[in-house]
Amino acid sequence: MLCFLLDKSPWPVTLKLCLKRAFFQGDSRHMLKAAEDFKMRTLSALPTLLEKLAYICSLQTGNGSYLHWGFSRAYGNRPTQDAIYASHMETAVAMTHVPVREIYQEYQAAVARSGSLQEILKPDSFVLKAPVSGDAVLSAHLNLLQDSVAALARQERTTPQVA
Repeated sequence: MLCFLLDKSPWPVTLKLCLKRAFFQGDSRHMLKAAEDFKMRTLSALPTLLEKLAYICSLQTGNGSYLHWGFSRAYGNRPTQDAIYASHMETAVAMTHVPVREIYQEYQAAVARSGSLQEILKPDSFVLKAPVSGDAVLSAHLNLLQDSVAALARQERTTPQVA
């Protein structure tokens, strides 16, 4: 669907083209922007903030772009990149406000559930990366959280249980 948006700028009214993807749910037609769709259909299926961030990080390539075949097919590459980047940034920043104890509890709960995220939550493959934005502080903070959770998980595995 093609729509025109009016831009409120000091210049005369300018028209901008806006491409939106139409989706059908049952008999009703819903217009979802790519970012809303990614949150509502993909991330909402994951119960914890940690699982959401770990999943997004698993989509991130070495150069910082994201690979999500179905999403790219539905929206195209640029909207997919923008949508996942926005969710990545939002989720990563939110994670920096959560105490390590709560993050580790989320990790334990996620590992205890069986599911498709089991592989990316293993202590040796567990990765929390910042979006490629040049924010060194966010990146360092997530690395510390990742290392802390992985270290706690390894310690728990190797520490004998006292009866």
